[in-house]
Amino acid sequence: MKKQISLLLGLSAFVCLLAVTSCKDDPEPPRAEIFFEVDENNPYSIQFTAMTENATSYSWDFGDQEGVSALKEPQYTYAMSGDYTVSLKAMGEGGEIEVTKQISIAASLLEMLTGGPEASNGKTWVLSKTASNSDGAFSFSGTVYQAAPNDVLTMFGIGGEYDNEYTFHYDGKYSVAPKNGQVLASVIHAYVNNTIVGEPIWDLGLAVETFTAPTNSTFTLHQEDLSFTARQENPQTQTVSDVETITINDADYVSFSEDAYFGILTYETKIVIRDITSDRMTVSMLVSTLSPEAYPEDFMKPSIMYTLSFDAK
Repeated sequence: MKKQISLLLGLSAFVCLLAVTSCKDDPEPPRAEIFFEVDENNPYSIQFTAMTENATSYSWDFGDQEGVSALKEPQYTYAMSGDYTVSLKAMGEGGEIEVTKQISIAASLLEMLTGGPEASNGKTWVLSKTASNSDGAFSFSGTVYQAAPNDVLTMFGIGGEYDNEYTFHYDGKYSVAPKNGQVLASVIHAYVNNTIVGEPIWDLGLAVETFTAPTNSTFTLHQEDLSFTARQENPQTQTVSDVETITINDADYVSFSEDAYFGILTYETKIVIRDITSDRMTVSMLVSTLSPEAYPEDFMKPSIMYTLSFDAK
């Protein structure tokens, strides 16, 4: 009887030991959390990090229906701005866990200007009939000479030039579409080139000019200081400065290939982007207004700055 009891006690102890050993050997399930950091030089590029315990392999889905990775710390570059749900599966001997993180990618200036790489036809802009608070004529230092009201071209009889289209592509291609073969131009440019149509608007320093759009045009977006040589004209005091170098610091500006332009056809075709959203853009243009008879060596230099707003078509 004692032997039976001893055998039962020993068997029970062995079972308990097995149970304890088995519980102790069961692997812990994984734990995971997603951390990320945006590249300061490229807001579309994100460095992801999986903070995990008890995980040996990883499966990422970056939420754009394209990007995946099996790395623990992948870096991923999105093609477009937007809100994305990033998911991470962390797997180990104790099973797997899935966690998610919501991230937002802000649109770059280039994407807002062109529509991004998915805009196969580019993005087209037209001069807006609705003026912003910053529209009008200015000195290069920002002094207001004349504010622009709504539908200002129609007020002066040249409202037909609101229809001209300017299209930017993400890959750098660019086109101008003068719908009636005519465009808005500076009086001086139209006069010197003998392409003026109708009567010029001397009060605005603008005119309508015939124009044949170049083919295979390109643009370049710059984000740096913009310097140019000018002779500033003050239309209020009728004075003109000496030749001077003007610098606009930290400018977002666009340059164009030969014969291409944006907004107002004039000699200096670079434009400064003052403000931009996905559907509206305010741009400053460096316009020449000096008489070629009075300033034969300098009439092509910019003398005044026109700021106008454009709408995405």
